[in-house]
Amino acid sequence: MMAHVRRLVDVHTGDEFDQPVPFGLVYPICTADGSAPPSQRGRTWEHLVACDRELKQVS
Repeated sequence: MMAHVRRLVDVHTGDEFDQPVPFGLVYPICTADGSAPPSQRGRTWEHLVACDRELKQVS
């Protein structure tokens, strides 16, 4: 069984995200240039995929 991964990055933009709870909402942390995201509202995986986000574990 894999451990829950909290820190995620969008492979296309470099924006960083956090998912504090497994299967819960995903929250933007910062944009690729380190600035604050335009919205800090949590999103579902379905919403992020619909917006062409491709999130991967931060390595």
